[in-house]
Amino acid sequence: MPLRVGAVSDVHAPRYLEDFRSAMAVAEDLHLLLFAGDMILRGDHTQIARVIEETRKYYGGQILACFGNEEYEQIEKELMEFGDILWINDECVTVEAAGFRVCVVGSRGSLDRPTYWQARNVPGIAEIYRRRVETVDRLLADARADLKIVLTHYSPTYLTLEGEDPEAFPEMGCRKMEEVIRRRQPDVWFHGHGHKARRLRAEIGRTLVLNVSLPASRSVTVVELPRKTGLESFL
Repeated sequence: MPLRVGAVSDVHAPRYLEDFRSAMAVAEDLHLLLFAGDMILRGDHTQIARVIEETRKYYGGQILACFGNEEYEQIEKELMEFGDILWINDECVTVEAAGFRVCVVGSRGSLDRPTYWQARNVPGIAEIYRRRVETVDRLLADARADLKIVLTHYSPTYLTLEGEDPEAFPEMGCRKMEEVIRRRQPDVWFHGHGHKARRLRAEIGRTLVLNVSLPASRSVTVVELPRKTGLESFL
């Protein structure tokens, strides 16, 4: 039996909470649910309770999440106190699901160019982003599992940002992560942040990269793993 993984981001509760409820209602038979950041709006940590409430109407299993840029660092503790979500922040967790040992690497991700606000307000942000690329690479290299999943808020490629303003791509994603993908080849990489993207899927080697931003996809993105590749898809 394949592992059915659902992923979504950018609910920005309460802004898209009704859309999230509708999306969850048709995301059937999931073994694992992942949140790729920005589940709340502008650091309002109280909204995560509403996200969980809507989730539990349709899904009773484990929820893993990475932080987005609107889950401010200052409110990470409050978010984690809700206890119904396992937040993964520049680390790897291994879970058992559908008979598979699954490694999930979680991180906010990196940007090729810090935003103007970040450059002015976050000391050493360029170095932070550089180190995150190294951290994700190391975590994948060390992972021992049947399936490897990466969950970031920012995109690891510009391919799944197409539809956004190309001049903004460096402030929405990190092409240095493409080198990590090619080197480590995780099974799937989920990300958010690209609300206006039209191309939501790309393949880099054997890795499937998916933009799961709710405003872009209008759904919970569901993938069955392991994926069939090459000649296997014809068998």
